Amino acid sequence: MKEKIKKILKYTPKSPNLWFYLLSMACIMMQLLAVSHQFNKIVDPEWLSHTAMGDKAMLAVNSLADALFLLTPLVLLPPRWRKWSWIVMWLVTLWCLAQFLYMPTYRDLMPLSSFFMTENMGGTLWTSIVGSIKPRILEVILPPLMLYAIYRIWLKKPMEKVQQPSKHRLLFAAAGIAGFVVIRLGATAIHQSDNDEPTTFAQQFTDDYCVMWTRQGDYMNLNGAVPYVIYGGITSIFDTKTLSEEEKKQVEQFIEHQPHYTDNDYATARGKNVILLVVESLNSWAVNMQIQGRDVAPTLKQLCSDSTCLVSLAMKSQVKNGRSSDGIFMYNTGLLPLNTKVVANSYSNASYPTLCKALGNYDTFYACCDEPSLWNVKNMAKTYGYSSFYCKDEINDAIKRNNYLLDKTLLEEVTEIIPTRKQPFMALVATAGMHHPFDEAMEPATWIMNSGEYTREVRCYLERVNAFDTALANFINQLKQQGIYDNTMIVIVSDHNEMVDDAPNGRPAIDKEGDDCVMLILNSGQSGRINGPIGQIDIYPTLLDLLGLNSQSWKGLGYSVLRKNITSVATAPTLSAGNSPLISRQKEAWRVSDLIITSRWFDEK
Repeated sequence: MKEKIKKILKYTPKSPNLWFYLLSMACIMMQLLAVSHQFNKIVDPEWLSHTAMGDKAMLAVNSLADALFLLTPLVLLPPRWRKWSWIVMWLVTLWCLAQFLYMPTYRDLMPLSSFFMTENMGGTLWTSIVGSIKPRILEVILPPLMLYAIYRIWLKKPMEKVQQPSKHRLLFAAAGIAGFVVIRLGATAIHQSDNDEPTTFAQQFTDDYCVMWTRQGDYMNLNGAVPYVIYGGITSIFDTKTLSEEEKKQVEQFIEHQPHYTDNDYATARGKNVILLVVESLNSWAVNMQIQGRDVAPTLKQLCSDSTCLVSLAMKSQVKNGRSSDGIFMYNTGLLPLNTKVVANSYSNASYPTLCKALGNYDTFYACCDEPSLWNVKNMAKTYGYSSFYCKDEINDAIKRNNYLLDKTLLEEVTEIIPTRKQPFMALVATAGMHHPFDEAMEPATWIMNSGEYTREVRCYLERVNAFDTALANFINQLKQQGIYDNTMIVIVSDHNEMVDDAPNGRPAIDKEGDDCVMLILNSGQSGRINGPIGQIDIYPTLLDLLGLNSQSWKGLGYSVLRKNITSVATAPTLSAGNSPLISRQKEAWRVSDLIITSRWFDEK
């Protein structure tokens, strides 16, 4: 046995460069395919079972083209410098690893611009990332580690001995690039022949992931990882778009056909204080949830059944890669988030008409328990027009006193801030207690965890829902004791949905798709239950209606639920829920919003 091992260790391949090239190609293909498969499984858990073999094969073809392109440095570099080609391998590995950590929470690929938001890497977001680490990340870590071991043991010295003329290296590099181009052209032609949408060849690569795609991962599925990164880099560098005359006309016509009423027939909350409570990851299915006959969220359940409240438990999540920041952006501006970038990152210094600015002489403040740099939240608060900003720096000691019960701490701090503010006031309060991951049980163990029902992850989530619900009850009682509650409209909305897949989590299929969010408005003077699907984008014009602010020319890209029987929503440029004549405009609103944001439309207004 020892002799056999010695012979293996002494084995010198006759073509070490070719062996290394082929193994490197296999390594990159395995990593990129792992990312594609992971994305498709997250977006569609049954993807593997119903996707055509041709579509799966196309992913392999895309990864082959990407590998040919990425290995160009390996072919070009002379032997003594070839070790530097490992930079490419490790960059690919880091990129794939980032996607594996990002996708479980954001259900999409990580935009290139987010890689540069290093200030986000802390606190809540870091905890969420760490909680996303699963054994599956070995799919992108093991291949390069195994390749490196083979390289060091068998290939390094033989490769250094082999001399290759520069013209041969150039020829091989050209062949690799040619292979990339041929594969890409062929794959694109196949996709275009199968596509029902009338798109040009150029649009497939350049039209903001094209009108037919809803996520960045779809772009990678279609065009491959290299075009995805190149396009993401170009759009990150050139983040301000100059609109053509035709595009300007399209935006103007779309806005012109939005509702332009000026009456205040629904202004039953005019002059009242406003508390916009944006709740982290609050799913509608959790509101009426019971475990062993006991309500998980009794306060929310009671408020939703109150005949004096305006309620929707069918508000669809419309956030993209900015997640919580996207939800807050929609509620404040009436604009939809970007498909390809995060507004809070790339357009935090642009001008927007906002609810805060429309209120005029209101005293305004923004309170959250995040770091000021997380998703640029402090700068965005200023952009929205809030005069004061309270964040983790100010409430850190209180968080420690409350054993890191974030929502309890935040709401208690807000009740201490409110008496110091001039009335009427507007407060935006963004909670964080229900942020992913749901892997830590509360201490001491609660009745929810001790019930043993569903999976542990579901119980952890419901524990946090229960903790928020208790904190909300105390918050409302405190406002009543301060004599502020009756003159305050409280708007409770989810920032986005969470835990959308019921089968892996074992939760009951109360909401089959898992994308229903909460809208609950107290003390507005309006009441009723909105049963049809509405969008997060519809909250902005609804609040303008309630507060008597219809003199504002900008009423957002949604529709006031008080004026229209909203029965549909576009959750993405090509995805919708419900059915109404508005659907085509609701889908078109995504493109119009993108043009408004990227051209900094309101900077010139």
